[in-house]
Amino acid sequence: MSTIAVVVTALIRGVFDPLELVFFASTLGTIAFASFSGVLARPLPMMERQALAGADAALALDHLPPRVAELARETRALRLAVEAADPADAAIDAWVWSWIRSVRELGPEERELIAHVGISTHDVEAVLLGEALDAGPADGPVDNPALPARRAAGRGPRLAPVELAVLVRRVELLAEHFEAFEVALLRYRPGTYRGS
Repeated sequence: MSTIAVVVTALIRGVFDPLELVFFASTLGTIAFASFSGVLARPLPMMERQALAGADAALALDHLPPRVAELARETRALRLAVEAADPADAAIDAWVWSWIRSVRELGPEERELIAHVGISTHDVEAVLLGEALDAGPADGPVDNPALPARRAAGRGPRLAPVELAVLVRRVELLAEHFEAFEVALLRYRPGTYRGS
């Protein structure tokens, strides 16, 4: 279309310079592409999900039962909060245990759906209990009974670099498990579930 417009313009002017043709064709092509690419670049299912979710298609949760959809939102919010928090913040444990409690309080159908998509709270619990960190560096785990107390008190001597590294890794593992949980829920489609 842009090439035709350039040729017509060149014929009207009476001058047909190949260099001008290339310049005008590329300019008009860029403008035309920029005008239509926002609409044409997205496949139709993605556009439908975006329309349902508003600005963020990743939060289109209408395919989930209401309590599971709320759990997916809660999981995303918790993941973002954990990622943004100070790794030494004792509130992280309270947030995560509260989330685990909300997962355990789901009804039987919701628990069956979660089991069907292959997710559970086991990995998150292992991180909280320190079991996931036991397979840490070659030097072995950091066994410091004063660490939880110092985190809870929020005072005392500064954390040693090794202790801080353990807390950072702990937060990273929690965020990874929350993201996996969230993605599994977002990928679930009712047609693939035998109970729907």
